[in-house]
Order: sequence, then C-alpha cells, then structure tokens
Amino acid sequence: MYQMRIFTLRDGTKRKIKIEEGMTLQDELKKAGITESDIFQMQLVIQDEKMQS
Repeated sequence: MYQMRIFTLRDGTKRKIKIEEGMTLQDELKKAGITESDIFQMQLVIQDEKMQS
C-alpha cells in the first residue's frame, strides 16, 4: 500500500503526488510545484498496489 495526496487548486485543477515516508507538507508542496495559497482542498488517498492494473 502507498499513500497519495490529491490537491484541488483554486483554479479547479488537480495535482496528485505519491507521498514518500518522512515527507513534510512543505516537501509535498515542492514536489507538486504549488504553494499553500494555491490549495482549495487536500485529500489523502491510501492505495492498495494490488488493485492497480
């Protein structure tokens, strides 16, 4: 299983990143190429790798 964060931005677009162990929110934002003020909503998704085809 792995964790993924989905950022919905103020302009309506979405950015998804895979979260690596030990990442801070600031690391996640840098990886996604966004700032805190760009974010409208954040969602954490836990994905089972077996479910992917």
